[in-house]
Amino acid sequence: MVLGILPVKANEPVQVKVGAYEYSDIFFYDNDQPNGVVPKLIKLLNDFQENYEFRLAETSSRRRYEGLMNGDFDLVLFDSPKWEWHELDVQFSDTLLVESDLYVALASGEDPEALFSDVLSYPILCVLGFHYSFADFNADPAFLEANYDVLLRYNEEDVFDGLLAGEAPVGVISAGFLTTKLNQQPELSEKLVFAVMPHARYDLVSVLSSNSAITLEQFNQLIAKVKDSGVADHLWQHHHPDLPG
Repeated sequence: MVLGILPVKANEPVQVKVGAYEYSDIFFYDNDQPNGVVPKLIKLLNDFQENYEFRLAETSSRRRYEGLMNGDFDLVLFDSPKWEWHELDVQFSDTLLVESDLYVALASGEDPEALFSDVLSYPILCVLGFHYSFADFNADPAFLEANYDVLLRYNEEDVFDGLLAGEAPVGVISAGFLTTKLNQQPELSEKLVFAVMPHARYDLVSVLSSNSAITLEQFNQLIAKVKDSGVADHLWQHHHPDLPG
């Protein structure tokens, strides 16, 4: 009897948990289902290789630091090195994309030129846990409320709704979120005005824990592979066409 040679079974892919919190069109909920750039990029990362299985791990903007340090997930897919990571044992990937935050006001409100030229003199709608340039990226709510006239809301949807309801004359909203919102409701573009200069423009990277299941070098190589294919650029441009500012 001749014994056949059985094929060697491939190793199971290493699971990589990807932390994501509501932000811009990068990650949001649509009919209670995760949507945005993050889940679609996770699918691309899985489609381009078989050694790792990237899986979504939902968190919040304020819990993401503790979650990454505690091993709840291996990396946060889109974040900025400026956003309070400097004292933590983390690594930053190559730039994934560039995002902007915009000062936005109602077109029927005060003179926009006067408003935006002295914006800190007015109440500003902001998101709890987000980092703002005017506050030197300090996201502590007690600090923000003690030093600025801010109205903190849970997410950008609440900021946008508050702006439309007249709760404050100005809000800070990401270009990505506005893209999604104006695609859904084009008539809103006539109701809004934007500051000529963005509130902030920044590189977004991935933040990896020191114990990440994928090394920084391996992650950068995989992202480069996805980028070189042109698919990632198409994904971002689909979600994020140019907006004022």
